[in-house]
Amino acid sequence: MGELLIRKLSLCRDRIQKIRGSLPAAPEDVLKDERTEAFIAFNLFLLIQDAIDLAAHLIAERGLGVPASHREVFEILSRANLITPDSAQAMSLMASLRNRIAHSYGDLDPVRMVRETPGGLDAATRFFDEIVRSTSAPA
Repeated sequence: MGELLIRKLSLCRDRIQKIRGSLPAAPEDVLKDERTEAFIAFNLFLLIQDAIDLAAHLIAERGLGVPASHREVFEILSRANLITPDSAQAMSLMASLRNRIAHSYGDLDPVRMVRETPGGLDAATRFFDEIVRSTSAPA
């Protein structure tokens, strides 16, 4: 695994811990603090963007094609057996969240975002673990 990927994975794992540490005890509590809402949304956006970038890098490095969307990067990795279909599906949903944060922030339900964040972080962790396993395995 290349140094770029190792560095990106380390940053992503750190970001996951920051997000987990910022989650309020009850999802509804996010409505009490705009800064917490913004911190979580911004860091989710960055985490998902980093996952997309990492996926796109692997696709280009291995000559797997040209994805037409952020969601498709995960589908391509799944077809190449670098991640599981379950991870591809979960990360595709995360890519949709990234788009909602980036383009329709006013339409984003902060309570739902916080409620679903732990599952999304678990999915991202599985994705990163699968990338490590598949890129560290002998060819």
